[in-house]
Order: sequence, then structure tokens, then C-alpha cells
Amino acid sequence: MQQLSFKLTSKNKLTHDVYELIFTTPETIQVEPGQYTLFMLPKSKLRRAYSIGYTDGQTFTFIIKQIEGGAGSTEICSLEIGEEIMGMIPLGHFVLKANTTPKLFIGTGTGFAPLYFQIRAMMDTDIETPLLFLFGVRNVVDIFYTEILDQMKEQYPLFNYQLFLSQEETKGTIHGRVTDFLTPENIATYGEFYLCGSPAMVKDAREKLGNLGIEKEKVFFEQY
Repeated sequence: MQQLSFKLTSKNKLTHDVYELIFTTPETIQVEPGQYTLFMLPKSKLRRAYSIGYTDGQTFTFIIKQIEGGAGSTEICSLEIGEEIMGMIPLGHFVLKANTTPKLFIGTGTGFAPLYFQIRAMMDTDIETPLLFLFGVRNVVDIFYTEILDQMKEQYPLFNYQLFLSQEETKGTIHGRVTDFLTPENIATYGEFYLCGSPAMVKDAREKLGNLGIEKEKVFFEQY
């Protein structure tokens, strides 16, 4: 683990309250897909942990929700291009198992970030195995990164994703919760399960997988 300066080089507003922030570090750091950074915010003096959305070891992408009334998320999402903050990296044990086992990824909201990193990491290797990503948000206005996910499908035929909307119905999405997918037939071909999102979703998914006979050792999770 190291303490490094992170310089903001790109900032994109993905939805009304979700930002993509891209930072660079002065040196290359080895990070495992699924790990996070602990930022020390200079104004509020708060410390906030954010999962890494993707990195090449020196350029780091984060997908962060600006929580209404949240001092930490408001401060980091208000950074201007060129500003620097300190961060501790790498942290966390929610890491990808880079093997040939077919994998099911289940995420909600900005729980998207570490799962996206893990999927991208699988695509970056020579390991070929089926990967399915179930991504859930509340409404159409909360959707992001679908163009990128579509490009990933084209580049890696063994990857697919399904988009769930819990509070709205629209073409190209599934109305309901991501955990609705968890039936014996749907999970039969998968041997590892990666979960990230709200505590309620993670709890529900773990319980359903357990009831379906999935061993705890095959279920990896992080809750926000």
C-alpha cells in the first residue's frame, strides 16, 4: 500500500448524480481488479473509499455518485481539472479470480465500477470464458456506460450484459431487480459470482444463491 498524489485529468457527468473522474499518478502501481483507493479530502478532512473502475497502473478511472448532502462525494465530484488529492492504494480483498470458470457479475448503481474493472481485466487476458453482467439502476436517467458495454460485446463474444430497471419500463431493459435473474436455470452455467452494490441487493443475492446450492466460497462481494 502506498500514499500517492492523484491528479484529475478528465471529468464527465454520466447522469444527474454520477461522475466519471479520471486521475493520473506520478508512478505506476500494481492493482488487482476489484480493489479501491482511500482518498484524503483536503477541504473536509474526510477519508472516502472509492472502487477503481479501471486502470493501467497509472491512469485511474472512478465512477462516483454525488450523494445529496454528502460532504465527501460532493467535494471529490467538485474537483477541477488539474487539482490533486492524496490517496492510499491499493486496498481491498474483493478481487477477481483470473481463471476459466464462467462468471456472473451482479451490480447496482456505482457498484458497477469494480465489476466493470474485473470484466475488462478478463478481456485483457488470454483467458476465454463466458461472462455475464447484470446491471441494475432505478430509472432510465440513471443508465450509463451502455455504449461502452455494447462495444465490449462486439470485442469479446463471450461477454454479455442485461440492464435492469427497478422503477421503470423501457425498451431494451428488464423491469425488475437484478436478483430476479437468480433461478436454477439461469445460473446453471456459472461457477463464480461477483456482487457489488447496495447492502440490500448483496444480502438478497447471497441468500438466493445459497438457497440454490451455491457454495459461499464461490460468491465474492462488496457492498456500498
